[in-house]
Amino acid sequence: MFFNKRKNTESSAKGKKACRTKKSATQIVCSTRWIQANQLEVGMYVNELDIPWEETRFMFQGFYIDSNELLFQVQDACKSARVQTEKLSKISRKPACQLVS
Repeated sequence: MFFNKRKNTESSAKGKKACRTKKSATQIVCSTRWIQANQLEVGMYVNELDIPWEETRFMFQGFYIDSNELLFQVQDACKSARVQTEKLSKISRKPACQLVS
């Protein structure tokens, strides 16, 4: 019985090593999309409006909505806005396809 336990621990150690060698990388993926003004939320990054920037009271062309007051100002100024989102994505290190020569 002692011998069997030792075999099990060795095989599980090998399995753990195999899992450690399969590492995946993470990458930040940015995307932009148009949303209605009523869908805007505090924390979003607005990089474009459906009206020219010169016709708004905003100082910069692209900004974070960091308060409810700014959120209401953006919602009053436009009907839709383009927001930028970022998310982490796991990427495997295995090549997607291989060339055959």
